[in-house]
Amino acid sequence: MAMLWRANRYPVRLLAGAMALMMLILCVIKEWQGLGRLHFLGYDYAFFYNAFLHVLEGQTDWTHLYDPSAERAFLLAQHDPIDPHNHYVYPPQFAWMFAWLGLVPFGMSLAIWRALSVAAGIMGVYWTTKTLWPRIRRGHLILAVAAALTLTPFQLDLAVGNVNTILFALLALSFYAIYRMDRPTLGAMALVVAVFIKVTPLVILVAIALQGRWRVVVRSVLFIFAGLASSFLFLGWESTAEYAAHFLQFGRQSMENGPAPYNQSLLGVLELVWDKGRPGPLPVWLNVLFDVYAVAMLIVIGFMVGRRPDAHASIRMGLTALLPVAISPLVEQPHMVLTFPALMASFYLVRRQVRKRERKIYAILIAGAYGLQTLPVTFLLNDATHLLPSIYWIHIQMFVSFAFMLAVLLEMARREPFSSAVRRVRFS
Repeated sequence: MAMLWRANRYPVRLLAGAMALMMLILCVIKEWQGLGRLHFLGYDYAFFYNAFLHVLEGQTDWTHLYDPSAERAFLLAQHDPIDPHNHYVYPPQFAWMFAWLGLVPFGMSLAIWRALSVAAGIMGVYWTTKTLWPRIRRGHLILAVAAALTLTPFQLDLAVGNVNTILFALLALSFYAIYRMDRPTLGAMALVVAVFIKVTPLVILVAIALQGRWRVVVRSVLFIFAGLASSFLFLGWESTAEYAAHFLQFGRQSMENGPAPYNQSLLGVLELVWDKGRPGPLPVWLNVLFDVYAVAMLIVIGFMVGRRPDAHASIRMGLTALLPVAISPLVEQPHMVLTFPALMASFYLVRRQVRKRERKIYAILIAGAYGLQTLPVTFLLNDATHLLPSIYWIHIQMFVSFAFMLAVLLEMARREPFSSAVRRVRFS
């Protein structure tokens, strides 16, 4: 009977897999069609491409590289919408590293960028799973990639041509090098490349320092100085200095796009509830409250990742991955791509819980964290608020997903040592 069941379950698995694949394809098509109707396909990449052209033309000074009028002219030429709050907000080094993509026409360049992003996403999932499961089966790896492709942040990032999927791959490689391979130089190099693309991952260096991984920290600092010095030979120092001076201003401009669902940070959620979904000035006390929250998150996560030298590496990786999202006042939906290592680390730990009650609670929370990021849930929330505008407040799914992951990882970290609840794996 057992052999008969095993023989009959393969067609069932094949059918279930085919149905899941079909649903995934339909959801992706619907998402991209919707973005296409809004003229948002490749929208973010247009800002990148314009910056690449400036670098190729030798216009690397602040006034050219961050010129809003040149950006608007390029967007109009591509028939993209104009939003006064959207600009090229990345370091000059990002445009310098990828300027070669400006050597081909925009359409071809966007196709190459998307191909790079897809490859980076697959490799990011591979490095994340290999960090947790060094002998993962090919079928399970394919399942993990498929799970990532169902997530709204990944699809949004690929569709608009943003950089978060590439950042995710670099951070996943850094975690793999640090926690699994014990190769601090490779981990530092991947992290520094991510920092030169977008400044936000720099906070991860703080978490790594709190874990006592000083070889990674020292190498990262040396690579940052070496990279800056190299870039100054081509870019000059003025644009980087001006970028540093205007960094906070860029964030404030982007936040003027509105609260959740655009901004899924705690600040965006509070703004949504306070203004009842209507645009308006943000009260000062909300900013102060978020600043207190951000400092508290930095202290709590920093304490949990650094309090024990033998803490489970999966918890350290998960909390470290969540840190940039936890303290940022602006979390757009594509930014949630960076939380995928935390999602996988949580799943890894939940499966190794031996206490049935805790395992059930954790499993519900992690399933909710994953489900809230999926395309079907995004479609459901969009349709619901279209029919009933009064329930605008349900558009906080990404923040709730983040909160679920954070709660699980912090609770597991609090319950150290894991020897009685989790089968310990010492990565390094």
